[in-house]
Amino acid sequence: MEVIAKVLEERGPVLASVAVILTTVFLATLLFGNDSASNIPLVGSEYGNAEKRRKAFITNGYDFYKKGYNLFKSKAFRLTALDGDRIVLPRNLMEEVRQLPDDVIDINKAFDVMNEHKYLNMGDRKLTEFLIHIIRSDLTRSLVRINPRLSEETAKTIREELPPCDDWTSVVVYQTVLRMVATISGAIFIGPELCRSEDYLKASIGYTLDFVNAVNKLKQWHKWWRWVGRYFTPEVDKLFADRKDAHKFLRPVIEQRRAAMKAGQELPDDTLQWMLNKVDEFGLTDDALAETQLNLSMAAIHTTTLTVTMILYDLVVRPDVVEKVREEIRSVLAAHDGVMTSHALFDMKLLDSVMKESQRVNPGSMIRFQRYVAKPVTLSDGTHLPAGYMIETPHALTVQDPQVYRNPEVFDAHRFLNLRNGTSEDLLGYKNKEQHQFVTVTKDFMHFGYGRHSCPGRFFAANEIKLILARILLDYDMRMPDGLTERYANLKMGTNAFPDPTKEVLFRRAQTAA
Repeated sequence: MEVIAKVLEERGPVLASVAVILTTVFLATLLFGNDSASNIPLVGSEYGNAEKRRKAFITNGYDFYKKGYNLFKSKAFRLTALDGDRIVLPRNLMEEVRQLPDDVIDINKAFDVMNEHKYLNMGDRKLTEFLIHIIRSDLTRSLVRINPRLSEETAKTIREELPPCDDWTSVVVYQTVLRMVATISGAIFIGPELCRSEDYLKASIGYTLDFVNAVNKLKQWHKWWRWVGRYFTPEVDKLFADRKDAHKFLRPVIEQRRAAMKAGQELPDDTLQWMLNKVDEFGLTDDALAETQLNLSMAAIHTTTLTVTMILYDLVVRPDVVEKVREEIRSVLAAHDGVMTSHALFDMKLLDSVMKESQRVNPGSMIRFQRYVAKPVTLSDGTHLPAGYMIETPHALTVQDPQVYRNPEVFDAHRFLNLRNGTSEDLLGYKNKEQHQFVTVTKDFMHFGYGRHSCPGRFFAANEIKLILARILLDYDMRMPDGLTERYANLKMGTNAFPDPTKEVLFRRAQTAA
């Protein structure tokens, strides 16, 4: 105590000065925010200071973007979100922005901010680079080879997860599809022997939910106090505990694979083995490999589940569309000896159109192309992007803009099929009509991102989604519960929208199942 008293006596004035400076900086930020981008219009200024705007954003985020988009469609604007001010860019600047180098606009730093890496230890860059390499060089290049196996696994899993459905049977769609996707993906990620293990399903399904919950709860704290809030957020503790359990499950699996490699045994053809074949080259430990497997599941399973659920909700209220898609699937299979090869899936162009139209109507997230400005840069129209800001673009508003797609409020199952065929007017004037297919990324449709960092797993996801939908539509009839005729409304949380996970749809085995 005497030592402490002496320090306070000697350095009291200095410590007091530091406290005053920190308090002043905090109050200035609280009241005025960061004005280094003050030349860019601010949406939401009517709410008051930065902290009041941040709180208003929690409940009115969509309205902030909508107002900014309508006022500044071809210009950048600012708004105050949970992590502070961000700059929203119009699509006419995106071609220029996507070409900026990574040391100017940094996607990894953006992920760190979005995913609270500092407190949750998510998104290690070395592991991310390894995972992207595996997806691009192994998973995507193997699709033609593994697709027959994926098709068989899909048919088997759907039979297991859906009830017999000899008569109309109520099914909670999201939960059922979630287990389907986890199992089907798992067959390729970790092998058919383990993909049905409840330990694996718990790890692959639960980990993502834990992560989303932890991030959302932590972001309710002001960013200056999250280092404290982390210790008062039970969801963060649960994430760490479940990560530990997942590693405990995966570690012996990896050890068994290593033993099989050493013994010269025949090795599986799956993602885990592709990772093991290259893990030494990247200098990663077995714990890092287990973490990469978790990250792969987190990136793939829930996003695919949300997409399939959205599409089923769109289709169940449109039986005429279901019948037309069925006819296409049957016709394509007849031309491919009844096998859902990669080429057969490509030929299912109406199904592809339905999938993309569902994405357009239900964009999931308001924003895309989130990057952190690491170095200041001035764009060709004079917009200055100061270092330290997050940038993004309002994807959801773009794909529902009548200047981009005619009658955007209407779900048109044939919209993208007609655009690919050239039988409807293309307001975007694409020379290559294949830019309207599901997996293509453009500045006008960024569901899978845009530029060199667009989602590398979208080709696998597209195959899996088509296989699931094709099998369900061929083998089952669907209808809404009695008295319901409208599509289930999406739930909104901040700038995200997702299908209601509690809703039920009636299934019955088709009378002439393929």
